[in-house]
Amino acid sequence: VNQFSVDWSRQHLLDVGGHSVRHWPWSATQGSAPGVSGDVVWDTGRQVGFLPFVGLEANEPLRHRYQLWIVDAARDERYPVDGGVFDVPASDGPVVIPVRATVPVHEPLAFVVTVEDPGGAVDRTLGVVRARS
Repeated sequence: VNQFSVDWSRQHLLDVGGHSVRHWPWSATQGSAPGVSGDVVWDTGRQVGFLPFVGLEANEPLRHRYQLWIVDAARDERYPVDGGVFDVPASDGPVVIPVRATVPVHEPLAFVVTVEDPGGAVDRTLGVVRARS
């Protein structure tokens, strides 16, 4: 992923996205990801979003990957929408991850990041970071 183009796309979404764009800060689940900061930018109309992080530990893709889950008020909270798996490279600066929801998200309540096996998971586990509206 080209971080410059992803960061530019995120900022463009914030600048011109309109009323369907929402913005939430991250907060670490107690004891799981100290020092992580960032936010979620999500456009419900276009079903696109971005997750910028600072301080999220780099992962080894062959051992584990991060996975995004989106809790949608239009669905049962026990079955969040899979937002895709992603990797965080070793870096001192922010990393911006594009969101790839597997099905449309109508009323996002929370975005949760978990640590999973390399192929991802079907059901979410306890999250390491969470953004809630």
